[in-house]
Amino acid sequence: MRKVFENSSWLLIDKISKLFPGILVLALMARHLGPRVFGIWNYTIAFSTIMASIAVLGMDKLVIKELMAAEENHSRIVSTIAFMRLTAALACMLLSIFLVHLMNPGPVYLLCIIFSSFTVLLQSFDVMDGFYQVNNSLKTVIVPKVTVFLLFCAIKCVAIFCNATLPVFLWITLLELVTTYVWILGKYSLQFSPPSLRLVSRRMAWRLLGDSWVLIMANLVVVLFMKVDNILLNILATPEELGNYVVAVRISELWYALPTVVSTAMLPMLFRKKEEDQGAYLQTLGRWLRISCFISLSLAIVISLSAGMLIQLLYGSAYATAAGILRIHIWSAIPVFLMMVVVQYLFVEGKFKLYLYGNMVGLVLNVAINLVLIPHTGGKGAAIATVAAYFSVYLMMVALDKSGQAWFLTREMIHPVRIYTDIADISHILRKSWSNYLFTGSRKSITHE
Repeated sequence: MRKVFENSSWLLIDKISKLFPGILVLALMARHLGPRVFGIWNYTIAFSTIMASIAVLGMDKLVIKELMAAEENHSRIVSTIAFMRLTAALACMLLSIFLVHLMNPGPVYLLCIIFSSFTVLLQSFDVMDGFYQVNNSLKTVIVPKVTVFLLFCAIKCVAIFCNATLPVFLWITLLELVTTYVWILGKYSLQFSPPSLRLVSRRMAWRLLGDSWVLIMANLVVVLFMKVDNILLNILATPEELGNYVVAVRISELWYALPTVVSTAMLPMLFRKKEEDQGAYLQTLGRWLRISCFISLSLAIVISLSAGMLIQLLYGSAYATAAGILRIHIWSAIPVFLMMVVVQYLFVEGKFKLYLYGNMVGLVLNVAINLVLIPHTGGKGAAIATVAAYFSVYLMMVALDKSGQAWFLTREMIHPVRIYTDIADISHILRKSWSNYLFTGSRKSITHE
């Protein structure tokens, strides 16, 4: 249990260390490059991200299953999956360059997609993450990732100060990726035998491909759901509109890390509570859902009211349009916070396919609304589509749960008596913790004297 907590702590450190420096550096880069160039770059990043979801081949989950089943054979498993992902990544990389250049023949688009698509190739070595996760030593990969990220944040700031051009930032971003994965691969190779073609098992590769097609589809649907608005904005509107949309979305999505980290930490406890006491398990889910609703609603109200000030402070007057987009998009935090609870519930209950079905419905709705609204309202239309789509995913997961527990939890979420009880219990816990802290501090002071 200590190792699980330690891994969760390192995941939290990874998220927090990247969030706030990342948003500040992003704001400086967006100001420096301007809405058009920044929008084109992010369009190619979104395209590469979609292709990367295919290149992963669903192995981010299967590698953990394989390693846990045959941990003594980890070198062959790592080598086989790394080779599979590299092969798929190279094909996806070339395809993404071809498609973007075909649809957008400009030189800026071509330059950005060439550099952005290298992410697809280098992320093949994320197979190491699965190995270290199984061995409860995520620190091994998180330390280099965070260290390199912070170092290159400083380098990007220097580049901005020196008035660097777009190609310089593209090279810096590529060098950041290369440095990160060389460090991780080098560390693994020193501890164990490095990945090698000699260790690749064709039989294992074909078996894994047979098992992975559902996961490939699931990854693709989720990533399409998250990135399709960027693609459609570039096609149906302008790169400038996409640039404004991206900066607004980055502020909105900044807060998604909070429920993500909490859900990672909550999962082991939910498994334990379900085995011990079904009533306590449902009570915990209900309280988590109500707290998530309160926090996300409060967040949406505060950000909506302060959107103009935030955009002006971070990005300047060139991105003034982003304020209106942010006022709409931030309301997607409510279904996202709630979905994190329901997804963990479905995972514990063995109904994770409902998440895929919900995302498929959300993707169709997202594309349909975007096609109707973007030509007339630009980024605001894309924001409306995102909020509507996220709510549809949540409602679809609740509706598809035949046990009725998800609907019961949703109904109880707005029950005034439950809310009052939660506030009273949390207040009691906080007062007790504060009293214990004061008592302990006083006792230590007396003992010292």
